[in-house]
Amino acid sequence: MRGGRWASLRFPALCGVIEHPQRGVILFDTGYSPHFFDATDPFPERAYRWVTPVKLAQEETLVSQLARRGIAADQVQHVIISHYHGDHVAGLKDFPRAHFWSTRADYDALRRRSRVTNLLHGCLPALLPADFVARLSFADEARRIALPREFHPFDSGFDLFGDGSVAGIPLPGHSTGQMGLAFIRADGRPVFLVADACWTRAGLDQDRLPTWFASRLFDSQHDYAITFARLRELAARDTGVAIVPSHCELTWKAWQT
Repeated sequence: MRGGRWASLRFPALCGVIEHPQRGVILFDTGYSPHFFDATDPFPERAYRWVTPVKLAQEETLVSQLARRGIAADQVQHVIISHYHGDHVAGLKDFPRAHFWSTRADYDALRRRSRVTNLLHGCLPALLPADFVARLSFADEARRIALPREFHPFDSGFDLFGDGSVAGIPLPGHSTGQMGLAFIRADGRPVFLVADACWTRAGLDQDRLPTWFASRLFDSQHDYAITFARLRELAARDTGVAIVPSHCELTWKAWQT
């Protein structure tokens, strides 16, 4: 964040687990997995490891965490991909029965870039399963639905399952077609998984955008700033929406209770 210190910090790679009454277990991203180390073993991909050193104990892998909750990998029915950065898709190969969702814009950007350009954008195509395309649907081809007023200024999203239960929300800037996820929990709490539209809740609350250096990975700093400002507007309205960034340690700890 702007105004931050040049020091190492814990930067968790989070994902969401939704147990849908009809659609079964749904994941929002997959975080890291051992596949990341395979994909970054050759050069130049190894540079990814050097820039963002990853620590992943076996008990911290998503498959292990799900197993402790009584969920087997082959029970996961859907994985909703916020964007294709390695820290969000490294576990895709671990879920052999899952159907994948992403925006077409993000997938097309990944496909047309060269190996080196993908690396510079934080993307590792080797993380995608061999049958990825056959299992992929484009969220932005689903019909648009209006969101509950609690989510405004975000007023519409992609009706991923055709029942209004889970909406994909465009959050451009960090990547070409980054997508968040909005839904209402069974207890009535509105939740907004915002991926990397902001890295921490503190950064959002204090209006501290990423530094120029960090934003070199972004698809569009202009679009990022617009998305960030809309999230700040939502937070300021204090409508009870749980805004969940993918890399906020304080948010992660709060959701463990």
